[in-house]
Amino acid sequence: MALVKTVFETTLKGIFAMMLDGSKTNAWMAEQIANAIKAYAGSGQASTTDGGAAPAGVYVGAGAGTMAINADDLKSKLKTTFEAAYTNDDLAAHIASDIDDVCKADDTITTVSAGTVTTPVGATSPFSGPGKGKFTGTKAVIETVLKACFSTMNSMSVGGDDYFAAQFAVAVDSYLKAGKISVTLQPPFVSGAGEGAMS
Repeated sequence: MALVKTVFETTLKGIFAMMLDGSKTNAWMAEQIANAIKAYAGSGQASTTDGGAAPAGVYVGAGAGTMAINADDLKSKLKTTFEAAYTNDDLAAHIASDIDDVCKADDTITTVSAGTVTTPVGATSPFSGPGKGKFTGTKAVIETVLKACFSTMNSMSVGGDDYFAAQFAVAVDSYLKAGKISVTLQPPFVSGAGEGAMS
């Protein structure tokens, strides 16, 4: 699996299109966007380079896994933001903070690490086990894109929703791909850690 920005963009365009009849609430929009971000983050590949100790010796390997955020928490945060009547710049800043707060929560990353154990006498054998950790992103990546987006939309008479969807997708995609992952290796590992990124 991999992060494919056009898939997320298409999802957002569909959400905004459903809002055109004027019957949808801020709570509805918050829920739809939160679910879309959760699904998009979950579609990516979390990859780490790992090292540590196994019962038989020194471990070196690589982790592969997924990211899972709390969509209900993000929905609540976004609903508050959408209802606050912020200026464009403040809206961009709060959306960025909402997404960043949820993405940087503990234990959003789960991996399976597979590699090799080297015993004290130099023998090697395959070994694997789980990893758990977190994602750390830079919310300014989202905020900067959205501020520019809202500024451009001020002078647009048509196509605003599609443009917003495209720029929102760029913002979240760039944020996820630029962030860092850190995991702690779990039993049967004795100890260990890994670092990596989303793709």
